[in-house]
Amino acid sequence: MKAKKFFNRIGCFICTKEIFQDRQLSMSMYKYFLIGILIRMLFIPFFFQRDIMSTYQRAAETVFAGNIGADFQQLLTHLIHSGYLFLIKPFLPAVSQLSSILLNQDTWTSWIDFNSMDYVYRVLTMFKLPYLLLDIASMFLLIRLLYDGEPLKKLKVFKYWVFNPLVIFVLYVFARHDIMGIFVTLIALLLAKNNKKYWAIIIMSFGIALRFFPVMILPFLIFYLAKKKKDYAILFSIGIAGLIAVEAFSYLYFGRSVIFSLLNTQHFDYILSAKIDLIIHDRIYLFVVAYFLLFFAWLHTKQKSFMLFLNYCGMVYLLYVSISYFHPQYLLWAVPFMVFLFVRKDSLYYYHWAQMAFLMVILVYWGDLVTKFLIAPIDIRTALYGTGLIPLIGRFYEPAKFVNIFRSVFTAISIWMIYLIYRDNRAISLPENKAEK
Repeated sequence: MKAKKFFNRIGCFICTKEIFQDRQLSMSMYKYFLIGILIRMLFIPFFFQRDIMSTYQRAAETVFAGNIGADFQQLLTHLIHSGYLFLIKPFLPAVSQLSSILLNQDTWTSWIDFNSMDYVYRVLTMFKLPYLLLDIASMFLLIRLLYDGEPLKKLKVFKYWVFNPLVIFVLYVFARHDIMGIFVTLIALLLAKNNKKYWAIIIMSFGIALRFFPVMILPFLIFYLAKKKKDYAILFSIGIAGLIAVEAFSYLYFGRSVIFSLLNTQHFDYILSAKIDLIIHDRIYLFVVAYFLLFFAWLHTKQKSFMLFLNYCGMVYLLYVSISYFHPQYLLWAVPFMVFLFVRKDSLYYYHWAQMAFLMVILVYWGDLVTKFLIAPIDIRTALYGTGLIPLIGRFYEPAKFVNIFRSVFTAISIWMIYLIYRDNRAISLPENKAEK
């Protein structure tokens, strides 16, 4: 009897009481989960984009060569990967061969040697395992954020994440670590939902130090949580504390500023990439203008519900990929917020699939690195010597123009999705406005 109660508590903790106590819903969740894991396992050992190898090469410098500052710009992410590599080192096959490959400064040779390893599938699986675990944790965090008392909608949220093509592509084909920052952000949002404002901002501060993207929704979170005037200053100070702590450590230990180093990289220039030149040196950055328009709209929203807050977060990330230069994994930051909207608006779900389809064409921007090289563990010869997409397209049309046409349609779809979310905002606020009257 005690064992049954214990496992009931575990089940309710993992998939919420509403779903666990409904046999049909719990069986559906179990089915979705197993199929989702199976799909992920089909991709985990066989595909990767060069960035995950670069991530573990920097980690290898710390673990095998003792260089803690191998990646001071993403210090926390680097330390997590280094700690994980240290833990799995005894279980890695041919560890001496792998370490020499990872420490090889010639990135082209090291990439070829890595893909030619007899144990490449096993190593890739171990490298991606933390992403899988955080992906699973995020699945179950998402169902706790919204739709309390509506277990069917919670199950749909779960399904939309588990079978989301972008999630599967970014984490298991592209193999990027953004799920780390997303997981921390989801914890912060769950705390915010439960009115744990200081803990929410502390965790969000850690998320910002881990990955810069949560800073985009920090002002929205502060204005959702703040109840008194003094809260604004306190919450803002806590919100940037993590970044300041990393900056202080970097300056004292490495003698370099991580913040100004990031501001001077091309990655920050992505935000400013869309602009209108006026005269002489005068220009307007479109993302900055549009971002503050969204923020002002949130600022003047009288009833700041948690559902509305999540909608605005989704719009922020969609806005970024709409009018700024971006890497494919950046779109993943919008997905946790869109899955809630898919439940209420089927049309958004279909537009998201369209986004994914056009994104696959936009990948041509980066050439072989993110197209044919993804299959290198399966067939290194085809990856190296097979004809790439750019030469194929070039036989018929200028590749840059071809891709930019698809990029333009992608932007149109994303902006239309923002409009649909804005309409959803009005629908959410309407009952409140009627109640006031």
